[in-house]
Amino acid sequence: MAYSRPVAIVLAVGLCGCSGSIRKGAIIEKYTRAECVPVRLGPGVTPPTRAWDHNLTLRGGGVAHISGQEMPGGRIDVRFQPDGVEDVAANAGDYIYPADVRVDASGELLYVRAIGYRAFGGKAETWLFEYDMRQRRQRGRALVDPAVLPPECPETQ
Repeated sequence: MAYSRPVAIVLAVGLCGCSGSIRKGAIIEKYTRAECVPVRLGPGVTPPTRAWDHNLTLRGGGVAHISGQEMPGGRIDVRFQPDGVEDVAANAGDYIYPADVRVDASGELLYVRAIGYRAFGGKAETWLFEYDMRQRRQRGRALVDPAVLPPECPETQ
């Protein structure tokens, strides 16, 4: 089967995971400045796992409930009150787990750092996700070099 040159290039990059990680950009700067969403070790989870279960009051008076765990299939969900609508803020895949969650309250933007290994790639990856709580949609995501990121937020009691 013959492929056109552009299709072959897209397939090669997609299959080998050759896309490089970024070292600077707006998503990195905003994540670095954002405030930590409280994280704790999830109760009843073995081995101990970082977990988020926190309510944020939005400027319009509503509440966004942030939840998720650093585990296989882990993702960060947002449930909006009073309407109860739930959305996925970040889901990087089966072997890439949420590791840090931050919020820029002034812009009502949620940032999620996810780390792990692809099932067939073997190479460590770090992703940043940006979720807009006003628009209720993911605004962006980027594969980033973890060396340029601040330390993860510490667990709280």
